[in-house]
Amino acid sequence: MATLSSYLTEVQRLLHDANAVFWSESELTDYINQARERVVRDTGCLRSLQISNTPLAPDGTAAITWSEGLVVTAGQYLFSNIYIYEVTVGGILGTSAPPYPYGNAVFPPSTPFTDGTATLLYVQNAEIIPYAALPSGIQTLDVINVNLYWGNSRIPLRYLPWSNFNAQLRYWQNYVGRPICFSTYGQQQLYIAPIPDQSYPIELDTVILPDALSLSTPTVTDVINDPYTTPVAYYAAYKAKFKEQSYGEAEIFKQQYDKQVNAVQNSTFTRRIPDPYSSF
Repeated sequence: MATLSSYLTEVQRLLHDANAVFWSESELTDYINQARERVVRDTGCLRSLQISNTPLAPDGTAAITWSEGLVVTAGQYLFSNIYIYEVTVGGILGTSAPPYPYGNAVFPPSTPFTDGTATLLYVQNAEIIPYAALPSGIQTLDVINVNLYWGNSRIPLRYLPWSNFNAQLRYWQNYVGRPICFSTYGQQQLYIAPIPDQSYPIELDTVILPDALSLSTPTVTDVINDPYTTPVAYYAAYKAKFKEQSYGEAEIFKQQYDKQVNAVQNSTFTRRIPDPYSSF
């Protein structure tokens, strides 16, 4: 199992600098952490099933469904129709739901407004799941699959590229129901459609970036496991040589990194039989 100490030893040997004369351990630690992130980006090896909800408030909690006469406190989040609101002044909700797109209604509400004795402020659309609100936060690199829990069913959502998703599922602003599809937008946002008509638990199959290793705890085991640890030292050595402006040697280490990544990916394609009893 790899640790920061074992990474440092391997990189120093590749650089012929076992005594840390030319590169300090602090500098090499930075390069090693960059290399670990690069390996995850190139291989998707560090995956996590994150449990969350939709609609999801910006703070990562499930938004409460708006209902007439509900007692709310400042700081809570509500969702109604297609919007999520923050309660800025606590009170009792009124008899009319917050506004939504129709006729000449403002889209979306841009200023605080009263609802009964409470005051609400629009914060985001209910179709959005910010990566920052997920359990792993902005360490989330990519969302591969999404499962929605509905009663006793775990329903995999369909994926569509953003352009198709936008054209096919976002045409009607007030189209709400049980979500059936998701898409990613930009770097840090997930969209689902139709817009949820109630709160649903969801399970997200994600690739996450590793936490940085630290010289203060050099023997902590890396969350990246063998064989994905193999390319790390080569990329760290590439960064060290590039900084030194030894571009020829840097390119050699970069080529070795690419070869090691390919070797790792090839070595993990183990034979699997979907069903040993099937005739297909």
